[in-house]
Amino acid sequence: MWYVLVKDQKRMSIWFPDMVRDVIGTYKKWCRSILRRTSLILARVFGLHLRLVCGRPLRLASLHTMEFALVRALEPAELDRAALGGRMPMAGLLLLILSLIYVKGRGARESAVWNVLRVLGLRPWKKHSTFADVRRLITEEFVQRNYLKYQRVPCVEPPEYEFFWGARASREITKMQIMEFLARVFKKDPQAWPSRYREALEEARALQEANPAPPGPRSCLAED
Repeated sequence: MWYVLVKDQKRMSIWFPDMVRDVIGTYKKWCRSILRRTSLILARVFGLHLRLVCGRPLRLASLHTMEFALVRALEPAELDRAALGGRMPMAGLLLLILSLIYVKGRGARESAVWNVLRVLGLRPWKKHSTFADVRRLITEEFVQRNYLKYQRVPCVEPPEYEFFWGARASREITKMQIMEFLARVFKKDPQAWPSRYREALEEARALQEANPAPPGPRSCLAED
């Protein structure tokens, strides 16, 4: 998964023979399962699809022509483009953290965030090939861009910190978009989180009332 993300980040072609040479190696006979699992994680966590752009899937005769591409499938597209300069993995990571905060109800302790991120191989003090200094990215860059708030928990020793939604996240990302992201990641219906889903529905109704759709063009036949 990280191999594919790095290739895409560097705008390099994602060729299947390169995957075999650099990553899969002697596990080539399991390549179908490896690609399936990679695609599943990319879709659930980062909202990306690993799409075959040329060649026939896993046919030995066409290995040299098999090329993949990562295509965006995650809303909101504005987040990827404007906030994070089109860096799709960054947007997926941010949405994952915002989703965790939303599910927790108010804020998420930093320790809880890292417990989730460790499942993806991300650790606070370890450099990462795609995200570089992950802790700095989350506690500084996302905070400076006002997508996250990072605050010390009062009256707790040793010091602990919490993440909250920042002002920019509240403006640009709806709760319903978060529910859709959670549903995609966990392969569940959004109503699996009933209280959060109700809250998202209430926000969606309020937004619709505040910004009603303009009436469509009137029909001449109706006037007649």
